[in-house]
Amino acid sequence: MMCLILTAGLTIPADAADERLAIGTASTGGTWYPLGGGVANMINAHVKGYYAAAHPAGASLENIRAISKKQDALALSMPDTAFQAFNGTEAFAKKPVKELRGLMSTYPIDIQFFALAGGKIKTIADLKGKKVAVGAPGSGTEAMARYVLNVFNMTYDDIDEQFLSATETTEALKDGNIDAGIVTLGTPAPALIDLATQRDIIFLDITPDIAEKINKEFPAYFPTTVPAGTYKGQDKPHHTLSWMGIFVVHQDMSEKLAYDILKAVFDHKDELDKIHAQFKTISLENAVKGMPIPFHPGAQKFFKEKGLIQ
Repeated sequence: MMCLILTAGLTIPADAADERLAIGTASTGGTWYPLGGGVANMINAHVKGYYAAAHPAGASLENIRAISKKQDALALSMPDTAFQAFNGTEAFAKKPVKELRGLMSTYPIDIQFFALAGGKIKTIADLKGKKVAVGAPGSGTEAMARYVLNVFNMTYDDIDEQFLSATETTEALKDGNIDAGIVTLGTPAPALIDLATQRDIIFLDITPDIAEKINKEFPAYFPTTVPAGTYKGQDKPHHTLSWMGIFVVHQDMSEKLAYDILKAVFDHKDELDKIHAQFKTISLENAVKGMPIPFHPGAQKFFKEKGLIQ
């Protein structure tokens, strides 16, 4: 008997005897949904006995809860949300998800602080008293914004916080409705390319010394540099922080399955590269970077064989 599974836009025949694996992603308009679909296709083609299907979801918090309940086999998450879940803080204070394990990190996402050029805002410290977009409420962007502002001795009491998505943030800055914005996006980000072509903007650095300090306190955030010329008018390198979107699984996933999924992904990485340009930055080296929770034993075995972890 055969049935069909829809995997991020591709219909693939599935044997009824195969075990189903659900993959939690995010909205269909972002990159996590096609990434989950690409990994599902690789499992279907290269991991015998399983059929996987990606589905849209509300992103990190919802995905982690689905892993905890074993509704999803794999899911994508921001590292800070996974860290909070494993350690029982923030939204997970009453119910930690100690069974959560890391499978792999994906590609870097940069946090960007920016404002219109020619104004009084030159540094992050200048945001005090200003109207600042900090991300959608409860989002990973907003959590990261709060974290970084705290390092600069600021809380929401010191700014007029505006809870806006990345697109809403760039539009609000264009229209003069905010003084500065904070977004987390892959680089180069279309929203920032568009903004920089219509307005003169400046990027506010998280200097390397501060970035290193943050990295020591929370390894999921790591220093990065956006090269000069990435955006119109950006005439010098921009120092900031990155985080890696991560795949998480339940501790009860078999060691063999976790290992085989990683082997399928990296033995056939070219298949993933064809889906989206951003996926070309997924690499073995990046796969072990910025993981804030323990790796699954199958992932440990795979990455040890590659000489990437001890």
